[in-house]
Amino acid sequence: MSLLPILLLLGALVGPSFQELPSYTVSKLFQDSIYFLSKTDVPFNLENTNQLCKNIGGYLVEIDSVEEQFFVADFVEATTSSLVMTGETDAAKEGLFVHFNSQKPMPALKWKSGNPDNWGGNPGEDCMNINRYGINDLGCDRTLRYLCELKVVS
Repeated sequence: MSLLPILLLLGALVGPSFQELPSYTVSKLFQDSIYFLSKTDVPFNLENTNQLCKNIGGYLVEIDSVEEQFFVADFVEATTSSLVMTGETDAAKEGLFVHFNSQKPMPALKWKSGNPDNWGGNPGEDCMNINRYGINDLGCDRTLRYLCELKVVS
């Protein structure tokens, strides 16, 4: 399936900010979403990074199922060997991960062995990254790539 019609539609929907997309690698369509992986590391901050995603019409990825997790992990693995930050956090209540943008609880997903482990103690690991081994909790103050999700069908 070609992404050109979807990208043209997105261009019409999000306007001039769509010109910023060359700084992202774009996934194929999965269910009703496409994903934009930053090509460079940025100082990660949930609020600021979510705003970067909003600038292109999306939000920090919200992984809602194991199937989506595997799709995203495959996309990330095919694109980079770097850690990639997602939009989940347990900053409000330790051990209860929620999607930062929607504040909905994160469903049961496949964690990397031994995680979440809150390694490092206080302030702990309140954010989440993804790779082929699963999801992992880590500090929110890292400089890493991030993943945006854009819904293309409501």
